[in-house]
Parts: sequence; C-alpha cells; structure tokens
Amino acid sequence: MPIGIVPWTLRHQLFTAEQVENTYKKLQELGFDGVESGLGSSAGLSADEDLAMMQKYGLRPCSVYCDISKPEEAIATAKKYGVTTLGIPAIPGIMMRRAEGFYAYAERINKMVEPFRGSGIRLQYHNHSQEFRNFPEENGKTGLQILIENTDPELVCFELDVFWASAAGCDPAEWIRRLKGRIPIVHYKDMGVDCTSEVTGLGDVPRVFMEVGQGNLNWKEITAACREAGCVWYNIEQDQTKRPIFESIKLSIDYMRNVLDIR
Repeated sequence: MPIGIVPWTLRHQLFTAEQVENTYKKLQELGFDGVESGLGSSAGLSADEDLAMMQKYGLRPCSVYCDISKPEEAIATAKKYGVTTLGIPAIPGIMMRRAEGFYAYAERINKMVEPFRGSGIRLQYHNHSQEFRNFPEENGKTGLQILIENTDPELVCFELDVFWASAAGCDPAEWIRRLKGRIPIVHYKDMGVDCTSEVTGLGDVPRVFMEVGQGNLNWKEITAACREAGCVWYNIEQDQTKRPIFESIKLSIDYMRNVLDIR
C-alpha cells in the first residue's frame, strides 16, 4: 500500500528546478512512494523533465490532472505518467446550492468520461466539505451521494478527503466504505481544535490542519475502511502547518507506517 504526497502540501518549496529536485530527494529519504501528478510545473519544468526527475528518486505518480476536454491528449498524458486515473474539475460553486445542480453536474461528468471508455482510464472526483450539503427535498441526501449514485461506476471514481468529510460532520470511514471499488486514492489529513485560539463559543470550533495521528480523527477505523474498500494510494495532504513542512510530513508518514502499518 503505497504512500504518496499531494503537491499542495509542498507548494512553498517548488519555485525553482533546484527546489523541486531537492524536494523529490527529501521525499525519497522520508520513505514516500509517489506523488499526485508531479511537483515541477510551478518551476517551469516540462512533463518529461518532471517525470524524469521524479523517477530519478524512485518516486512515481499516482494520478494526473490535465485537460480532460481533449481526451486523446489526456489519454496520452496518462500513459506517459503510467497512471490510470485523471482528475475531474470540482462542481462549480453556483451549482452546489441546489440538488438540481448536483444532478446536472453528474450528467456533465458522464459526458466527460464517455470518450475514455475502453482506454483503461477512470476519471476521479475530489471532494471538499461543500459536497456534503444535505437537501431536504431529497430526504437529506448529500450532494456527494447524488454524484456517486448518478455517475458511471465503471468510469468515475472518487478521491475522498477525510478532513473535509469530518469537517462536514460526516464519518469518513462510512463514506470510504460506501465507495468500495471506486476509491483508488484517499487523502490522509488530520483535524484538530486550535489550542491557541481564544474562540470558545459553541458552534465556533476553530478547526486546524494537523499531522496524521496528531489530531482527532479515528485513523485505525479510517484505515480499516480503506483496506476494505480497496484503496490503493494513501496520500498525505496538509494545507497548513505550524511546523517546518518536512518535519510535519515526517510525523505523518512515520505514524502511517509505524502505527497504522500502511506498507
């Protein structure tokens, strides 16, 4: 079970080609297996240059975001990177406000994926908290549930972010199990309550991003659900950290290897 890293976590380390290479080297030293997409685009590296640098340090990509409106080019990109999942753009904000918007976006996704049929590639939707809006007219069904139930299970998969599921008041493990067979990648991101915040009012929970194992999520249950659901990649993402970034991700990967036994 490989552990990867989400590029957003490292965004402040990637302004030059030298920084990109140093980051890949450090990830190798910390025991990472791969990266979502690659790290080199912000430093001006071509896809070929970035992939070569990644491979130099024994890392591999697990998915790619590219222009899926050009299916032939997207399929060629996926083959170049050796991946079988490509990212889908998130539902536009204006469509999130009504159940009809989620149904319409599910239909749009099905049209997006049709040109990929037979290619061996699935398109992957990544959630935040907004997809867990509940719609009374749908008996409390969430937007994400609408997307899951109304998209082609053969071609559409989901990349669940456990932090945002929990922030929306949901049980990440339950949602991972719902996605059995359709969740090749999961985002490991812990959530805590900010100990420095002076906000103590009910309902005003000052949530913070934390290293895996340092916050309040039930990681043993989440990991058990991932195994049951057939997750392939367990990817660390931390949007913000109060520690130096490499110290932070070391805490996360060490916990995942040594406590959760993800190997």
